[in-house]
Amino acid sequence: MRLRRTRLSLALLSLLCLTGCWDRVEINDLAFILTTAVDVEPDGKIRYSVLLPLPGNMGGASGGGGGTAGTKSYYIDSETGTTFREAQARLQQRMSRRMFLAHRRTVLISEDFAKRGIRDIFDATPRSPESRMTIYMIVTQGKAYELLQATPQFERFPSEAIRELAKARTTISINMKEVALALSSPGSDAVTVYMGVKESEKNSKKSKELELLGYAQFREDKMTGVFKNAEASGLAWLKNLPVHSTATVKVEDRHMITLSIHDTKCRIRSRPVRGKLQFDIVVEAKAKVIESLGMYDLSQTGKIRKVEAAMNRYIERAIKEAIRKMIANRADSAQFGSYLWRAHPRLWEKKYAPRWPAGMKDADYRIQVKSVLTETGLIYENVTKAGRTR
Repeated sequence: MRLRRTRLSLALLSLLCLTGCWDRVEINDLAFILTTAVDVEPDGKIRYSVLLPLPGNMGGASGGGGGTAGTKSYYIDSETGTTFREAQARLQQRMSRRMFLAHRRTVLISEDFAKRGIRDIFDATPRSPESRMTIYMIVTQGKAYELLQATPQFERFPSEAIRELAKARTTISINMKEVALALSSPGSDAVTVYMGVKESEKNSKKSKELELLGYAQFREDKMTGVFKNAEASGLAWLKNLPVHSTATVKVEDRHMITLSIHDTKCRIRSRPVRGKLQFDIVVEAKAKVIESLGMYDLSQTGKIRKVEAAMNRYIERAIKEAIRKMIANRADSAQFGSYLWRAHPRLWEKKYAPRWPAGMKDADYRIQVKSVLTETGLIYENVTKAGRTR
């Protein structure tokens, strides 16, 4: 009996250690932020915009119920302040639910704000345990809140369309953590995805679709330019990232062939040669034919070699265009300085660190491309060629 009483007493005492559910938060008390947009006003204040889903409208097109109204399944609002958190706090004052940031997947920054500098954004986000450094960071053409007002036809929320474009296999996937590392590492500058809004064409019902325009280029934390078209692909290859690209090349001065380039690998080696800095760039790529205009017979090995040679020239030209953009804007977007710092730390500290990336202008870039055409599709040539009258 004494042993039983002792055990019972210990069990009752252990109940005193239980804290209970003192800090519970009901899901009905939270407003889930899907994306945020940051703009700068003419007076220098920060405009902080948010996009939130409306639970009462999630079931269908007809709205109402649950404190929400209207036909849209989301809600956009914004406020200004001298800091991000001040603007957010003012916005919170007119919301009946607490804004919750853990479900945010993208942050949009206007081009005007990016040109002023983005370093301050990396203070507010890491301080909150709800915020994630894995969210995609995107610079917008024009105002950032205009992307929240887009009306993409394939997604329920504009934020979903933005996220899908940012993480597509044809895009360099860039999150806040990677941008922060580029800003804090020696011999490197950051890049981010660059997006805009474009009205749909040849459609009876107009819609504002989101469009990937390239990559925003930064010098330290200020935006200096944009990589577009071929130079954007060249940047992706230099950064050795698994991005799928589409290229159209001309063979024998008359045949236009469109290729899907994939499985690219890039090796960059830095070394001093006779007192001059040299970067050896070796690119390996695979591609498949997705269209051929001009009745070009791809069953012949010699013609395959000509296509591969044209692809080599295209990749080399795209890389050179990307390097020229970096030198012109004095921004090391491909992180050539980091390769030099890791390979020759003493040379970097003594000669190049104080004036980098100005040293890129005097460096030599030896580019070698090895591409292989792995697929021609299900046909070698146009299926109507055999029936043509010669």
